[in-house]
Amino acid sequence: MTKPFAPAYGESKDCLHLTWSSFDMNPLISILRAAHCRSTHHFFAIDALPMVQTDAGRRLVQVLLRHHDRYLTGAKDPDTRFRDFQNHVVHVTDGYWGGAPRVAHAWYDRMQRYLRTNRPGDAAHAAGVLSHYFTDPMMPLHTQQCEREKVLHRPIEWSVTKSYDAILKTWRDDQMRIVFDLSDRVGWLGEAILHGARYANRSYFPLLDTYDLERGRVDPPAGLNLVARRSLAELFGLAITGWARVLERAAGDAEAATGKPIASASLTVGAALASIRVPMRWWIRRIEHRREQECVTRLIREFQRSGTLQENLPAEVDIVHRVVAVHRHEMSWQQQRRRAQLASQSTVVEVQTPAPQAEDRPATAEVSAGAAPEIQAVSQSDSETGSPSSAADDRPATIPFTRPVTANPFATPAHPMPRCRLSRPSPLVDAPSIGPKTAQRFASIDVETVGQFLDQSAAQMAESLLTYWITTDTVTQWQWQAKLMCEIPGLLARDCQLLAGSQYNSAATVAVCDPHALHQEVSAFAATASGRRCLRGAEPPPLADVQQWIDNAARATQAAMAPSAMRRAA
Repeated sequence: MTKPFAPAYGESKDCLHLTWSSFDMNPLISILRAAHCRSTHHFFAIDALPMVQTDAGRRLVQVLLRHHDRYLTGAKDPDTRFRDFQNHVVHVTDGYWGGAPRVAHAWYDRMQRYLRTNRPGDAAHAAGVLSHYFTDPMMPLHTQQCEREKVLHRPIEWSVTKSYDAILKTWRDDQMRIVFDLSDRVGWLGEAILHGARYANRSYFPLLDTYDLERGRVDPPAGLNLVARRSLAELFGLAITGWARVLERAAGDAEAATGKPIASASLTVGAALASIRVPMRWWIRRIEHRREQECVTRLIREFQRSGTLQENLPAEVDIVHRVVAVHRHEMSWQQQRRRAQLASQSTVVEVQTPAPQAEDRPATAEVSAGAAPEIQAVSQSDSETGSPSSAADDRPATIPFTRPVTANPFATPAHPMPRCRLSRPSPLVDAPSIGPKTAQRFASIDVETVGQFLDQSAAQMAESLLTYWITTDTVTQWQWQAKLMCEIPGLLARDCQLLAGSQYNSAATVAVCDPHALHQEVSAFAATASGRRCLRGAEPPPLADVQQWIDNAARATQAAMAPSAMRRAA
């Protein structure tokens, strides 16, 4: 049976066949599957590795296996550390709403940067994170949302986790052949995610309709019937095969950029460490599974008792539903605003008929003679604007109105632009998130100004500080915050923190944003624990503030471009 899946545009490539016995050929993979994999995302990340077929891809697989601990940690960080659940979904029925494609591209670029600068451990972690954002939208519950899903989401995912090997065996025994071709376009990764979400969305309601909640509470695998298992088996094949193709593309891109093969990695040390950690990992998995079973049981009991979920509503479901509600409300508000703008951007000219008199001629003749100049004027205006004349219509004649366009894009705006609250010569202590003690730490490594801080490598500074809680990712976030404050006028420290937490790192990236989309992303981050720490009790920014950020970023970007544009013109 063939299950073609070709998200690419262009000629189809030959399908690469997999010998499933390769799962048993690598003892390290067997150890990782037996003791280290604790979730579906761990299994997806590991089970795709034997399917990588290219030479460059196999060299990357060696790196991922050597740094398997960071690879598997990254595969769960979006759930446990980042908690940006709005970026784990692609809601097909809401116009493909969701941040998964954008964030996946960001992490792919980060993995490429690490591979090209010979940082294999960081590259393995970035690959694990990317695998999460890539495979999540290919699961049905991440492609749509409804009220019933609030209750069923966590029990179904728990049943899938406990049934993983059985579902995977269904795919293997069915001898399906998944053809997953990647496009050569710039946005190939986002295309693959969107097409995968569309394919998975077909199983959304069948999965909800067939799941047996009561049986799943007692015996999680029993909650999924045969139809659900077969549907999930296809999607498992889609996610695993697709991730293998992504790893092949990533390895090829990295080697093409550097002009040399990815450095080989010995698996001897990795296998030894994995074996030593087996007892500890096995106990951790057992504890986590017991904790998850208790959470599912409490969820079902609350629903049976009250008919709704409050105390035991999963955070990932709650956050996504809240952000979707904001998205739909803003879309409705935007449509109403557009209708109001269209109504206000029209000039209405009414032709009134005078009351007929006994001694006058018939009213029709009087109207024809008296109204002719006015209707003629309307017709001339219509011809100038390209709109059809409505003189012969009984309704009021309408002349479209067009807003004047500013001839000089670099002209001084009517309202003066505020100044940036930070500059490169500023002392580092003035930057967001950096207090006096942290500034002293950076001063000890000769980083005292914002400019010096932005010019240094985040990895090198984190390594030189010798402080366990100041990691490379932490320093990178601080650099993004400082850069935003230097580039966007009027931005507050918490505004910079919210934007950086939403994966925006410069005025140029903010200037091109849709205000509603940016407001949703910032609101979603503000709802997380990290976002609440940034706000420190304050309310999340309203849409008007976000619009002001974009306007100021656009004006600052244009102002920065104006001198170079004037030099070219000269």
